[in-house]
Amino acid sequence: MRDMKDLKNIIFKLCFVNFLFLLFMSAYRFIFFTHFGKGVDLRGFGFDILKAFFMGSRLDLSVIALINIPTALIFVVILILKKNTLFKSFFSFLKYYYCILIGLILTIFCVDFNFYSYFQDHINILVFGLFEDDTMALIQTFYQNYNLLLIGACIAFFFVTAFFASKFVLKFKEYNFKFPNIFVRIGVSLLTLAFTAIAIRGTFAMYPIGVYSDVSANMFINKTAINCFYTLQKAFEHREMERQDLDYVEKAGYKENIRQAFADFLEKNINEIPQNNPETSLIFKTQYNSQLEKLKPNVIFILMESFGSDLIKYNSPKFNVLGSLKKHFDEDIVFYNFTSEGRITIETIEALFLNIVFKPSTSMRIPQSKYVFREYPFASVAPYKKKGYNTSFIYGGSSGWRNIGTFASNLGFNKVLGEGRLKSSWSKGSWGIYDEYLFDAIFEDLISEGGSKFIFALTTSNHSPYTLPEGYKVMSLEIPESLKEKIYDMDEAGKRFATYQYANEMLARFIDRVKNSKYSDNTIIAVTGDHSFNLYQIDSLLDRVKIPFYLYVPKSIKPKNIDTSVFGSHLDIMPTLYNLSLSNESYISEGINLFSSKAKDNSIVYQEFIMDKSYAVEWKFLDNKASYYIWDKDYILRSSPKTDNHKRLEKHLLSMVAISDYLIKNTGE
Repeated sequence: MRDMKDLKNIIFKLCFVNFLFLLFMSAYRFIFFTHFGKGVDLRGFGFDILKAFFMGSRLDLSVIALINIPTALIFVVILILKKNTLFKSFFSFLKYYYCILIGLILTIFCVDFNFYSYFQDHINILVFGLFEDDTMALIQTFYQNYNLLLIGACIAFFFVTAFFASKFVLKFKEYNFKFPNIFVRIGVSLLTLAFTAIAIRGTFAMYPIGVYSDVSANMFINKTAINCFYTLQKAFEHREMERQDLDYVEKAGYKENIRQAFADFLEKNINEIPQNNPETSLIFKTQYNSQLEKLKPNVIFILMESFGSDLIKYNSPKFNVLGSLKKHFDEDIVFYNFTSEGRITIETIEALFLNIVFKPSTSMRIPQSKYVFREYPFASVAPYKKKGYNTSFIYGGSSGWRNIGTFASNLGFNKVLGEGRLKSSWSKGSWGIYDEYLFDAIFEDLISEGGSKFIFALTTSNHSPYTLPEGYKVMSLEIPESLKEKIYDMDEAGKRFATYQYANEMLARFIDRVKNSKYSDNTIIAVTGDHSFNLYQIDSLLDRVKIPFYLYVPKSIKPKNIDTSVFGSHLDIMPTLYNLSLSNESYISEGINLFSSKAKDNSIVYQEFIMDKSYAVEWKFLDNKASYYIWDKDYILRSSPKTDNHKRLEKHLLSMVAISDYLIKNTGE
């Protein structure tokens, strides 16, 4: 049976070399799990971990099967045509084919590893920010934060390994290959094509294996199972959706019925929503306040780069990440159950500038779209302009970044200052002037002539690459053991903790400066982060995305009943500031005043999640698919059947997204 032996030998070689590639992918998953799993509480999840690696192997096999489509087709053609001389050329071709394809896949894995270390997620649509952000600053960030020589060497190693593994296994001896009879050849051909198709689908079920298949109630274990090749594919799909300017009114289920979205959001009867201008149902008004009419307080809102709150719980004299800011946090108002709406700065800016819920990551970014050229009545600056305030947007970086200067100007800010319009003598890092100088610029704007001020400022110092200005002396940063065991990269952590401390110390000195000046009695200071930052493993989604919301309010107008345990997000900042600072002034917003009675039942939106104190819903707009969760006692998400409370949150999220899309596309000048 020489003919069957030769055929088995060919099939064995092809299977074995692909088995090696499958092992390479599994090795990456193991490295990913052990590196990023530091500090994750995995007790009781042993079986789920096995399921994650098994699911990951199925996804990996699916990728390998995809790249083997040409291999299978050529093999079948040679087999059916009975062309013995083609096998040697076929094996020679495969050495280079596998070298390129497997090398590229392993390179994507390398990119994914570094991407995850920064965003705590596999490759997604944010990867395109390399071409839309300040590209030179990003390149400098990569150069200073990552060992590019080592990464390059690893990538070269991937290609070389793929080549020599293929060459070693796919040796083809000079012998007279014997073909089996036509029936065997047809049978083997059909089995080859069938196995390839099944491996690509990853399942015998009706639908192919999904990249986001849940194997556990633990979110990190679910991320371990994912193959980043598929998340990259999803990123391209999201990108295409973004370019198409999708109709999120329709995707949220309100096509040709936008009034119902307003009714669902406001929990009203649809007959109460105006026919022609449903957006007027979102107009709210602050109470008349004679003291505010007289005081007309300045409002300074500062958006701090990467100002996550989880690190604050480790603050101590030895690990002094807060610096002098601790004093102000102790004296004033701080909401800790608070989140950003976006994962990156531009998403946050969009939500805060427009004063509406941040749309899904598959939607276009407004500052870089045709909608940037409109002035919207619901913009966060609008009520202050109507009240006669002088309004400023001050950014430590370039006002050309992501078209942010144009965005701010068109929304109605009287003054837009980027680093190009600030003092040239002020030193700067890769992304902009150091925070101490930005705070100087804010104070100069505060004391300038022109009546009451609304100042919106954005810092840059706590952004990688992490550098500090000359002369700043870092205070004690002895990392506690409970935190040290969770950190991925100790060198990177040291730099990041130092810049976090620096940014907080400069903020504290600015607050001191205002409090010790004549402006202390007529100036409100609000501070939050553009997003959290994670350099170490955090089990709870809520803890992972939380940012603090700090408020200094002069005693004469400070609310009496304050509950800082309520849930809140960026969406609630401007309504809270309006009610603190403006008398008898109308505004449009999807958020609430955190000092109102409604705040105790508030829900928060982060990306495609909506959460309250007991329940959470994730709505994937790309797939029109929802996942339902409950919080355990440590605020870790656990999968749950859909309940009436989930339905309520789901309706709230979908109606908000529909309203946001409608407002952007149908209002404004």
